[in-house]
Amino acid sequence: MEIDLDAARPAYSPGPDTAEAADVGARVAQLRADRGWTLQETAEATGVSFSTLSKIERHELSPTVTTLTKIARGLGVSLSQLLETARPVSMNGRRSLTRRGEGQSAATGTCDNKVLCNDLVNRKMTPIRTRVRARDISAYSEWASYNAEVFLTVLHGTLIIHSQGYAPTRLEEGDSIYYDASSGHLWVSEGEDDAIVLWVCAE
Repeated sequence: MEIDLDAARPAYSPGPDTAEAADVGARVAQLRADRGWTLQETAEATGVSFSTLSKIERHELSPTVTTLTKIARGLGVSLSQLLETARPVSMNGRRSLTRRGEGQSAATGTCDNKVLCNDLVNRKMTPIRTRVRARDISAYSEWASYNAEVFLTVLHGTLIIHSQGYAPTRLEEGDSIYYDASSGHLWVSEGEDDAIVLWVCAE
């Protein structure tokens, strides 16, 4: 999940360790350049700090889903449009395939995210596989919140979902949940093993 957990938490801001992770910074820089915006203008439009945007573009910081959502909203695109590898598709019945170990990586101090099937243009859903490394909500600097609906299923371990609107919810392996992500929420693992979840974000 997160999901700026930004520069406010430098110890939780490892840079990307794969070529796929670097694509996010290039995509943000390209969208900003298309609009003729400076970093400061982009910061004002998105609500994401100048320093955080600069680090993302220089591939020194892997943004969370919450931060990416703020950037997308400020740039006037959807989250899926921000994350897509803009490869044109000229046929109906389109599809995308992600093999084991593949996907666009975005690691944070709390979660390791892999965006799956990110080569489709204008898709309506964003599937993500996440290893949740946080064990306490104190690892986060803010509540995750974005304008989308989320379906999540636990593939391994135990996940606790903390919400500003509900009591903490424990999900075991095989459990699923569907919720409105506009309400503040956070994910943490319980137990020795990291929880691994597959979730789909629909805007």
